[in-house]
This record gives sequence, structure tokens and C-alpha cells, in this order.
Amino acid sequence: MTDLVAVENLAISFPTADGGRFEAVRNLSFAMGAEKLGIVGESGSGKSLTALTLSGLAPRSAIITADRLEVDGRDLRGFSPGDWAAYRGATTGLVMQDPRSALNPSLTIGRQVEESLRYHHRLPARERRERVLAGLDAVGLPDPKTLVGLYPHQLSGGMGQRVMIAAMLVNEPKLLIADEPTSALDEALREQVLELLVGLVESRGMGLILISHDLAQVARHCDRALVMYRGRLVDSGRAADLPNSANLYTSTLWACRPSAATHGHLLPTLDRAAIEASL
Repeated sequence: MTDLVAVENLAISFPTADGGRFEAVRNLSFAMGAEKLGIVGESGSGKSLTALTLSGLAPRSAIITADRLEVDGRDLRGFSPGDWAAYRGATTGLVMQDPRSALNPSLTIGRQVEESLRYHHRLPARERRERVLAGLDAVGLPDPKTLVGLYPHQLSGGMGQRVMIAAMLVNEPKLLIADEPTSALDEALREQVLELLVGLVESRGMGLILISHDLAQVARHCDRALVMYRGRLVDSGRAADLPNSANLYTSTLWACRPSAATHGHLLPTLDRAAIEASL
């Protein structure tokens, strides 16, 4: 069976002022099918940059090399700008962190959800509208017929994120990449939105890459997990096994999560020297 995503020896670097290079991702390899894969790590670990690379949205200054970089059997390494435009939204959807910055404030919700349909399909206006309404209904938004005429500033953060999910799923892509999709929401909404996202992916037989710094979130909702540290893959396995990982970095990240049980106690800190020595 062909992998939905296949990455071998992905390296992403940036030129520095002194003529050298900063290695942001180093020799990353993984493969996945129609499953839920979590990529976790601290800020700067390379997880979001990996997601952007798979979406063709890495910074222009990025120097990207790989022995293999494929999604749905397509080699992304030789993509032209036109190839990327046809690929995004049709094969892969990307849900960003904050709908307030991802949604266009000057366009109605209906127009923004419909935009991908307009680009990738030649459909009658009535059919496009029906698919937009169905997409908004699928993500649990009330009264889609009224909602299509509203603007982003008229929505709550949770509603905005649901609109983003609807916009990314309206073309039924095979892979959805969600980059910290609940970080801009309050605690009460985070699980609700993530459960919705996971349910939609499972019901449609899609693959999901969930980028997160929240190991517990990934352990609850993903099938497998990759743990990144300073651009390197340092741990991988079943997501449910994250709490019991023998890896020093993973186990420390899990232990340093604040909770009601740790209130009033010092949390463990990363021993970076020991981590580097273990790599």
C-alpha cells in the first residue's frame, strides 16, 4: 500500500549573516497513511516548519532538501508555483492557529469557504452554495444560511476556527494538517473543537497531522506521535504510550506539564546537556 505521506531525510536550513547556515530541521524521516499523526515538541523544534514545507508555504529563504518528499504519491520536490496552487486545498488542507489572522476580514464567511471550490472545480453557483452550507453545518455552526453573509469580526474565536475547518474540508482533501489548531481558544473550547476535527477526519477516511506542544492532547486524539527536539526526531511510537516513554526528553516534557496535582510544587526542567548526550 502506498503511503499517504512519505518523508526521507528532510533537511531545512536558512542562510545566516556570517555566510553559514542554521539547520532548523535535520534528517527527518517518517511515513503515514490515513491515520492521525501528532508531531510534538517545544517552540523552535521544527514541527510547524515541517507542516509548512508539506504545504508549500515554507519561507522563501528556506533551503529544503530531501531524499523523498511525497504526499498521495506526488513528489513535492519538483513542484512549480502552479503545481503548489493546484495541490493546496485539493490534496492537502492546512488549519492555522488563529482564525483572526487566517481569515480575510474584508470577505464574507460564505465567500471564503467557497473560494477553494471556485479555484479547484467548475461548479454551478447553486451547487457551490449547497456545498458551502453543508460544510458549515458539518462543523456544527448554527444557521449556516445567515452565517455565510457575516464577516470574521462578527464571530467568536471558536466559530472562526470552525469556519477555517469547513473551508479546508470543503474540497475533501486526503490530508489535513492542523498547526496548533486550538491554541487561540480558551480551555473550554479546545477539546470541543479538536474532537470535532478528529471526528470529521475519521468519518472521511483522511489523514491528519496534528502539530502541538501539548503531549496530553496528542496522546488522547492521535494514533502515533513524533517528538522533535531542535530540528531532530528524538522519539516516536504510539501516541497513547507518550506518558510512559523511556526517552529523556519526552518523559521530562510530560512531567513538566502544570496541573491541579502539581499546584504549589516546582516542575521538573529540561536537562539539555543530558538530552544532547542521549541523542
